[in-house]
Amino acid sequence: MKAVRIHQFGSEDVLQLEEVPTPAPGAGEVLVKIEAASLNRADIGLRRGTYRGAPEDLPIIPGREFAGPVAALGSGVSDFQAGQRVVAYPGKGGYAEYGVSKASLVRPVPDGVDSALAASLPTAGLTAWFALKEDGKIDTGDQVLIQAGSSGVGHLAVQLARHLGSARVFTTAGNEAKCKRLRELGPDEAIDYTLKDFRDEIRRLTGGRGVDVVLEMVGGDVYTKSLEVLASGGRLVSIGGAAGPIPEKPPALEEGRKATRFSITNYLNARPEQFKPLDVLLDLARQKKLKVVIDRTFPLAEVKAAQRYLEGRDHFGKVVLVMA
Repeated sequence: MKAVRIHQFGSEDVLQLEEVPTPAPGAGEVLVKIEAASLNRADIGLRRGTYRGAPEDLPIIPGREFAGPVAALGSGVSDFQAGQRVVAYPGKGGYAEYGVSKASLVRPVPDGVDSALAASLPTAGLTAWFALKEDGKIDTGDQVLIQAGSSGVGHLAVQLARHLGSARVFTTAGNEAKCKRLRELGPDEAIDYTLKDFRDEIRRLTGGRGVDVVLEMVGGDVYTKSLEVLASGGRLVSIGGAAGPIPEKPPALEEGRKATRFSITNYLNARPEQFKPLDVLLDLARQKKLKVVIDRTFPLAEVKAAQRYLEGRDHFGKVVLVMA
């Protein structure tokens, strides 16, 4: 089969399209004929050697998640059958024509949801879902700020915050074109942070009160400034620092405010059974109640261009590799 492998860490030039043996599923595993694999910023960190990869692990096939029909089942797997369309979250192995995943991290894809859409949901969708529910403890009536609303996680979080009961949802983006697209997803306001200080805008929009929940994924000054717009008792959830550092240990805050860090990888490693709520997101997408925006698709052979595009941060929503 064709697969993209990393033999050394570095720029996108280390991504090598090669012929490699098709893997066989072991006990409790599922082999999938991959039709689509989502790109994530974690893939870039893996390629650079800064995210969950060590020299002794090389060569590595990147790709946290993928979707397609079941090609074969390992022993002990009875929940799926050959030919069934599924989405899987193995953490690696998605940039290939076939991939293996533990059956516990595989879910069926409903009719009406294509493989590119399904592959886009595990990392981004479950990050938004659990970060808002578990760490953010979002509740009916809460006012919520989603930073970087045009990102893969952000554009889903804007919609899921409302689904989970938020009374008002605010979001930010880096230009007016992105803000315009975000407004179509239903937030109460989309703020172009290059033209307006989002802190002033949030204070104005909330009558000086601030917001109950902030989902933050930018880092640096945005992280620090996001703490300043938390209402009394508010929760800031950081899911990474795409453009700047975040504190290794969240700061202690006053008036019941709290800051935490959330990792969907760590969360699911500790609770693999919590992969099943992906069914809820897939069904919302099937019903068109959750709009998963796929900005661009690239064939596997153009993986270098795909990662460059993701790194350029001009995308809106998800970037996906397709195998056919």
